[in-house]
Amino acid sequence: MWEHFLLGLLFIIHINLSIGAHIRVCNQGVYLAKCYLQSQTFSYGFQIRKYDTELFPIFQCTTLDLPLDSYWNYLECKALTFIAIYSTIFTQELSTSLLNTCYTIRGTIFNPTWSETRCY
Repeated sequence: MWEHFLLGLLFIIHINLSIGAHIRVCNQGVYLAKCYLQSQTFSYGFQIRKYDTELFPIFQCTTLDLPLDSYWNYLECKALTFIAIYSTIFTQELSTSLLNTCYTIRGTIFNPTWSETRCY
Protein backbone atom coordinates (compact mmCIF):
# COMPACT_ATOMS: atom_id res chain seq x y z
CA MET A 1 0.00 0.00 0.00
CA TRP A 2 2.78 2.42 0.97
CA GLU A 3 4.63 1.68 -2.30
CA HIS A 4 1.53 2.55 -4.35
CA PHE A 5 1.18 5.84 -2.50
CA LEU A 6 4.83 6.75 -3.16
CA LEU A 7 4.57 5.82 -6.83
CA GLY A 8 1.42 7.90 -7.18
CA LEU A 9 3.07 10.84 -5.45
CA LEU A 10 6.15 10.64 -7.70
CA PHE A 11 3.89 10.50 -10.77
CA ILE A 12 1.97 13.60 -9.66
CA ILE A 13 5.21 15.48 -8.91
CA HIS A 14 6.59 14.56 -12.34
CA ILE A 15 3.45 15.84 -14.07
CA ASN A 16 3.42 19.08 -12.07
CA LEU A 17 7.11 19.78 -12.61
CA SER A 18 6.95 19.14 -16.35
CA ILE A 19 4.57 22.07 -16.92
CA GLY A 20 6.65 25.19 -17.33
CA ALA A 21 7.90 27.65 -19.88
CA HIS A 22 8.72 26.79 -23.44
CA ILE A 23 11.17 27.64 -26.19
CA ARG A 24 9.75 28.23 -29.65
CA VAL A 25 11.93 28.25 -32.76
CA CYS A 26 10.56 29.44 -36.10
CA ASN A 27 12.45 28.64 -39.29
CA GLN A 28 12.46 31.38 -41.91
CA GLY A 29 15.75 30.22 -43.39
CA VAL A 30 16.35 28.33 -46.60
CA TYR A 31 17.34 25.05 -44.92
CA LEU A 32 16.06 22.24 -42.75
CA ALA A 33 16.69 22.95 -39.07
CA LYS A 34 16.92 20.82 -35.95
CA CYS A 35 17.23 21.98 -32.33
CA TYR A 36 18.62 20.25 -29.26
CA LEU A 37 17.87 21.12 -25.64
CA GLN A 38 19.76 19.97 -22.56
CA SER A 39 18.28 20.64 -19.10
CA GLN A 40 19.43 20.01 -15.56
CA THR A 41 16.62 19.67 -13.03
CA PHE A 42 16.30 19.14 -9.30
CA SER A 43 13.68 16.41 -9.71
CA TYR A 44 15.96 14.15 -11.80
CA GLY A 45 18.85 14.21 -9.36
CA PHE A 46 20.85 16.89 -11.16
CA GLN A 47 21.14 14.69 -14.26
CA ILE A 48 21.22 16.27 -17.69
CA ARG A 49 18.11 15.49 -19.73
CA LYS A 50 18.32 15.79 -23.50
CA TYR A 51 15.54 16.64 -25.94
CA ASP A 52 15.54 17.31 -29.65
CA THR A 53 13.14 18.27 -32.39
CA GLU A 54 12.56 16.66 -35.72
CA LEU A 55 13.85 18.38 -38.83
CA PHE A 56 11.55 21.27 -39.61
CA PRO A 57 11.52 23.17 -42.93
CA ILE A 58 11.06 26.80 -43.85
CA PHE A 59 7.94 28.59 -42.52
CA GLN A 60 7.42 26.08 -39.72
CA CYS A 61 7.89 26.40 -35.97
CA THR A 62 8.72 23.91 -33.27
CA THR A 63 8.30 24.12 -29.50
CA LEU A 64 10.41 22.61 -26.73
CA ASP A 65 8.93 22.56 -23.22
CA LEU A 66 11.21 23.41 -20.31
CA PRO A 67 10.81 21.51 -17.04
CA LEU A 68 9.56 23.83 -14.30
CA ASP A 69 12.36 22.98 -11.88
CA SER A 70 15.24 23.26 -14.33
CA TYR A 71 18.05 25.53 -13.25
CA TRP A 72 20.27 25.15 -16.34
CA ASN A 73 19.21 24.88 -19.99
CA TYR A 74 21.34 24.77 -23.11
CA LEU A 75 19.80 25.19 -26.57
CA GLU A 76 21.57 24.48 -29.84
CA CYS A 77 20.01 24.80 -33.29
CA LYS A 78 21.62 23.39 -36.40
CA ALA A 79 21.02 23.50 -40.14
CA LEU A 80 21.19 20.40 -42.31
CA THR A 81 23.93 21.21 -44.82
CA PHE A 82 24.33 17.81 -46.47
CA ILE A 83 23.20 14.25 -45.81
CA ALA A 84 23.67 13.77 -42.02
CA ILE A 85 25.98 16.82 -41.81
CA TYR A 86 24.87 19.77 -39.69
CA SER A 87 26.25 23.25 -39.11
CA THR A 88 25.47 25.22 -35.96
CA ILE A 89 23.16 28.22 -36.36
CA PHE A 90 23.31 29.32 -32.72
CA THR A 91 23.78 28.11 -29.15
CA GLN A 92 22.21 29.71 -26.11
CA GLU A 93 22.50 29.03 -22.39
CA LEU A 94 19.38 29.80 -20.36
CA SER A 95 19.53 30.00 -16.59
CA THR A 96 15.81 30.21 -15.88
CA SER A 97 12.80 28.21 -16.94
CA LEU A 98 10.20 30.79 -15.99
CA LEU A 99 10.13 32.86 -19.18
CA ASN A 100 8.95 31.83 -22.62
CA THR A 101 11.56 32.52 -25.26
CA CYS A 102 11.06 32.65 -29.03
CA TYR A 103 13.78 32.43 -31.64
CA THR A 104 13.60 33.13 -35.35
CA ILE A 105 16.26 31.65 -37.60
CA ARG A 106 16.86 33.11 -41.06
CA GLY A 107 19.33 33.13 -43.90
CA THR A 108 21.03 30.32 -45.77
CA ILE A 109 23.34 27.53 -44.70
CA PHE A 110 26.27 29.77 -45.64
CA ASN A 111 25.07 32.82 -43.69
CA PRO A 112 22.53 31.88 -40.99
CA THR A 113 21.18 34.55 -38.64
CA TRP A 114 18.90 34.42 -35.64
CA SER A 115 16.99 36.68 -33.28
CA GLU A 116 15.56 36.23 -29.79
CA THR A 117 12.41 37.68 -28.21
CA ARG A 118 10.33 37.06 -25.12
CA CYS A 119 6.98 35.61 -26.09
CA TYR A 120 3.76 34.50 -24.44
